[in-house]
Amino acid sequence: MIARLTGKIDFILEDSIIIDANGIGFQVFIATKLKDSFSIGQEISLRIFHVFRQEQQYLCGFSNEEELNIFKALLDVPGIGVKSAISVLSTLSVEEFAVAVANQDPETLCRVGGVGRKTAERILLELKDKTITKIKDIYFKENQNINDAILGLISLGYQKNMVIKLISEISKTLGQTASTNEIIVQCLKNINS
Repeated sequence: MIARLTGKIDFILEDSIIIDANGIGFQVFIATKLKDSFSIGQEISLRIFHVFRQEQQYLCGFSNEEELNIFKALLDVPGIGVKSAISVLSTLSVEEFAVAVANQDPETLCRVGGVGRKTAERILLELKDKTITKIKDIYFKENQNINDAILGLISLGYQKNMVIKLISEISKTLGQTASTNEIIVQCLKNINS
């Protein structure tokens, strides 16, 4: 099983890239956002998930563990295939996906090409209990101040999903350097206004 692939980009195709790793060309399906950041001849290293579906195999590449975990969670949803899962990652950031799942927001998922309302609702239903904590952690794990603010607001009796949605909106305006206290104060102002 291939878990990581390092090499030079040989070709950039519509939905994938060809990576030349020591003379062997591997076709790797990746999100559009990631593909658009690459150029031919560039040396790259990607996390790989090897998918076996019926009589086909796919190598799917990701720049980080968070995207890979979301991809794997999506593949566990009945009716979601490789191309649909990659399409989600092409359209939504890790943050947007995490917030959509936390808030059970089908409209955000409907922005993804090929994902209608019923599919969006099925994704949200399947991921609600299984991965909500993991997905929240994916988004917030790198900022301890945000984690502390979430815990603080939950301890004050506010609902976790509401807190996550509010903090995700506030963190865009306050920025990544906001202190726990600044985040909590701004959240309380928004809740009470």
